[in-house]
Amino acid sequence: MKAYRIELRALLFVCAFFPAVTQAQNVFRVYAGIAPTAYSVSFDNGAPPAYAGKTAKSSYLATNAGLTWVSPKGIYVDMSGQLSGGSATHDLWKDSTVSKDQDFKRDAYTLTGGYSHGFASGVSVSGFGGYTHGKTTLSAPLGATVPTSVGPFVINFSKDIFESNGIFLGVGTGMPALRGQFSASLALAGMKGKWKDDSTFNNTADTTFGFSLGGAYTYPITPALGVTADLRYQQYKYNFNVVNAVPAYTVTEKIASLGVRLGYRF
Repeated sequence: MKAYRIELRALLFVCAFFPAVTQAQNVFRVYAGIAPTAYSVSFDNGAPPAYAGKTAKSSYLATNAGLTWVSPKGIYVDMSGQLSGGSATHDLWKDSTVSKDQDFKRDAYTLTGGYSHGFASGVSVSGFGGYTHGKTTLSAPLGATVPTSVGPFVINFSKDIFESNGIFLGVGTGMPALRGQFSASLALAGMKGKWKDDSTFNNTADTTFGFSLGGAYTYPITPALGVTADLRYQQYKYNFNVVNAVPAYTVTEKIASLGVRLGYRF
């Protein structure tokens, strides 16, 4: 039986938290941190038999780092990257004859630009947009057998690779409280991607839309050094067309993280 792969989407990493941006203009800020992350991708019943009705889950400790520049006019540019931990795994193939979890790897890189306006009360509002690229790798137990509704399926590949890129637009707000700064953001994204394995499968996805929600609190340890805790939730739904005689099907990707990072401005 021919093996079919499904395209899934790397997460959209939007670094939209710039607390007190109007008070810290004409500066550079560098930051780095960690974020415990829960990732899942669910396949509807119309997906290829080996994937139909399944949900792949992974929990890992992501690391992230970035650099932000803020102009005297409130314009800012941010470059950021995120990597999953080296010991990350996923459970998509837990029902195969090799039931152990397989290796999982994800990295994402984002360029964001925006404008922030501050009011006398200390509240700020911002608009932003940018470009993101991501790559997700799901290892698979080559040679293992998976039960499906149409009979046993033999996995003839050792990993699936998905690369995505796209643009996003969003809005954010911040307000001072508890000796620090609270902020929140909402972003919408339009993404395209390519899915392939290390055997013969190679396919592309149409433009897909999704959203990202975030909230953060930043506490200034010193005038230059601050610590930020942030919560992020992202969800994307992909509608795939007929490919290799497989009917159209839907894939839903969800990512939730709660992280902490240190930032230094100069």
